[in-house]
Amino acid sequence: MPVPGRNRFEAGGRWLWRLSALPLLALWFVPVEAWPAGVGGAVELFWALLPGLTCTGLAFGFARSLRRGQEPLIARYIRFDERRDPAECAGYARGLTWFWAVVLAVVAVVELGAVARGVDLGMVPDALLLGLFLGEHVVRSLYFPAGGIAWPLQTLRAIVRAERARHG
Repeated sequence: MPVPGRNRFEAGGRWLWRLSALPLLALWFVPVEAWPAGVGGAVELFWALLPGLTCTGLAFGFARSLRRGQEPLIARYIRFDERRDPAECAGYARGLTWFWAVVLAVVAVVELGAVARGVDLGMVPDALLLGLFLGEHVVRSLYFPAGGIAWPLQTLRAIVRAERARHG
């Protein structure tokens, strides 16, 4: 069934795009030695670039939601968090959306720059992002004590509910 407000091509296009991503995920399980000669290097480059490209896409998604007339991404997630008041958190949500857009853009530049220089950053960017995600929950708990302790699992549930409501 098409999503209300969208034509069938847009709704079907999203489904096809998701389906087309499955073969890319399957590439992860194919060892480099199994690829034809000369293709293994391209596959390694693809996997090296993937974290930076992912951060670029996420940064774009956060930033795009900050356009005039759009609901900031974090504000949408807060609407689906039963323990938070969206009106009370509106300014915080906009600022946090800006924060994540900038942080993810910086991490993307660092990741892609590291690939260009042949440097392996290991798990440092992932650990940094996880630390910021967890630290934000401490800040949110302090700013909005009426909602109780902000737990990461609670946030992840709100994100899943928001995305299910958006995509059906």
